[in-house]
Amino acid sequence: MKSLGPSVQPERRGPASQTSIWRGPRLARTGLMAGLAGLLLVVGGAGPAQAHVIGIGGRASNYRTDILDVTPPTPGLTVRVLDAGNQLELTNHSEREVIVLGYRSEPYLRVGPTGVYENKRSPSAYANRFANPPKRIPPELDPAAPPQWHRIKKAPEAVWHDHRSHWSGPDPPTVTADRGHRQVVVPTWQIPLRLGQHTALIQGDIVWVPGPAPWPWVLLALVAFGVAVAAGWRRQLALLALLVGVAVAADVIHTVGAFAASTAPVVAKVYAAMISVSGWVAAVVAVWQLRRGRLQAGRILLLLAGTFLAFAGALPDVGALASSQLASTLDPALSRATIALTLGLGLGMVAASLLDQRTGRPTTRPRGKAG
Repeated sequence: MKSLGPSVQPERRGPASQTSIWRGPRLARTGLMAGLAGLLLVVGGAGPAQAHVIGIGGRASNYRTDILDVTPPTPGLTVRVLDAGNQLELTNHSEREVIVLGYRSEPYLRVGPTGVYENKRSPSAYANRFANPPKRIPPELDPAAPPQWHRIKKAPEAVWHDHRSHWSGPDPPTVTADRGHRQVVVPTWQIPLRLGQHTALIQGDIVWVPGPAPWPWVLLALVAFGVAVAAGWRRQLALLALLVGVAVAADVIHTVGAFAASTAPVVAKVYAAMISVSGWVAAVVAVWQLRRGRLQAGRILLLLAGTFLAFAGALPDVGALASSQLASTLDPALSRATIALTLGLGLGMVAASLLDQRTGRPTTRPRGKAG
């Protein structure tokens, strides 16, 4: 039988032709859109957790809040500092209720055997939802009005953010003039309590404690970044997969330490962790895709994972590298190391995903010659 036309042979591509898929504009556009989408998700997702209500933990700082005394001593009543000074916890195991007075001496919290109650008409209840004191209070919140109590916790343990015991303004002149030495910036702060007909005081101070030099941790981040970029450039997929695993492990450890120190509700913690978890999942799937030879999908996922890890997992806490007060249950050195590794390796993953080199095997194997 005669052929009706030239035969159409399947296209055969060798290994060299596979690199062209990384140089095309389609991949560049796809990768750029994925990275921008991830960055927007990071920025947008962080807003609700930090802009209004106090987030899942206190920010690292050099201001240490101390509890000096509760006068007069009350059996069963204890007060301690949480979240690097961001929160106070009052526990009342006595038989009588204790009322915490607000900034205008109004009843703010009631702590007793039946749990913790908050006065919905207290201006302090509104002000304490913000990291910095708000400039105006809604007019319907009247400190002179009769309290309107509602229970917020069943256990007799009140946890709240109090602007009287937490430094949130600019550095005072004494600290600006001498940042290298420990100094007391607020000798005495007081929070009044009412126990029946009697008054008690929580007393403490705020101390500036210089943080460590950040350069060792910056160097660690730079080394991690360089190794990740080199692994991507030299197409060392096994090493790149190992580094991705280290980045995920470092971010997991850092997140666990921060969550263990946080007093936020479980729902708030889960919401705050959504982006980080997305980064962990994207990193695992990226390695899986690269190892299977699916380079395009693997590199886009690697870009997303690195964006999430660097900008959501590490960058918000990068101040801890030079701060003395960390909101974490981890050893401070371990906490700083996990932040530096997550930042360096996360940025390295982003750079490796954008390199104009292959980071793995070709997507298809070259076919042999037809026999």
